[in-house]
Order: sequence, then C-alpha cells, then structure tokens
Amino acid sequence: MQRFIKSLMSLDTLAKPMNGVIATMGAFISPIIEYVTSSGKFWAYLFFIAIVAADWLAGITAAKKTESYRSEYGQTGVLRTIFLAFIPFIGMLLDKMASTIFFIDQPGVAFYGLTLMLAYHSWESMTANCARAGWDKWIPKSVLNYVASEIKAKAERAANIKGEGKNG
Repeated sequence: MQRFIKSLMSLDTLAKPMNGVIATMGAFISPIIEYVTSSGKFWAYLFFIAIVAADWLAGITAAKKTESYRSEYGQTGVLRTIFLAFIPFIGMLLDKMASTIFFIDQPGVAFYGLTLMLAYHSWESMTANCARAGWDKWIPKSVLNYVASEIKAKAERAANIKGEGKNG
C-alpha cells in the first residue's frame, strides 16, 4: 500500500516530455474547441451528421438483410454524403455574403434552413432504412405511415440492385 501511495505522490510518471507536449497542445486547442462548441451552428451541424451516420448504419444493415449490398452503389453514396456535408457550409457562406456584401444581417438563416432541411431529409431516409433493416417494431406506426413512400422507394431500389447483381 505504501508503494502505491508513493507512486501517486511521485512526479516521475508526470514529468515526461510527451506529457508537456500534449499539455501545451491542449492549452492552445481548448479555447478553439470552446469557441466552436459554443455556437448553435456547431450543434445543428453535429445533429445533421449524427442523423446521417445513423442513416448509414441502418442503410448498410438493410442492404445486407435484403442482399442488395453493392460496393458501386455504396461508393456513389459516399460521394453523395460528402457533397451533402458541404451544403451547410455553403449556407454559412451565403449568410456571410448577405451580411458583408449586401448588409443584410441574417443570423444564420441560410445555414440553419439548409442544415435542418438536410437533417429532415436524412431522418426520413434513416427511418425508412430502419424499417427495412427489421427495426420497425421500435418505430411508431404513425411515423412508418409518414415515411411509407420512402420505404417503398428504397425497397424498389434494393430489388433493382439485387436483380442487377444476378444478371451481371
């Protein structure tokens, strides 16, 4: 026990060059992290990215379940997702342009509008993918009815992809 207490009181474990480097990096990076996360835009964007990630997980599970998983379709999906991730930044630039060039002070109207629209679209896709993955027992029937057209479109697309795989 005494050896344990002595090791806790010893600075030998803390006085390492790499610990100093990490502490210095933390001292410089933490104010940036504090500034970024204090913005509502950060949280709106993170909300959007979380829904997109959940959509991907449900989509992959659904595709494997229906045996319609194809790498070509997934690769184009990656490019589509990267493109969608840039759209909120375009909204942020539109807001900046409005205030600096046209002197129209709008606190994030384009950014929030585009980000929440994309989050809503991704939520519909995620919900449909969850249903196709077999997780529909955890989704209220009214929500499933609301996204029924998206579920149908995804099922038809999966059937087409599955059919292409057998023919090609």
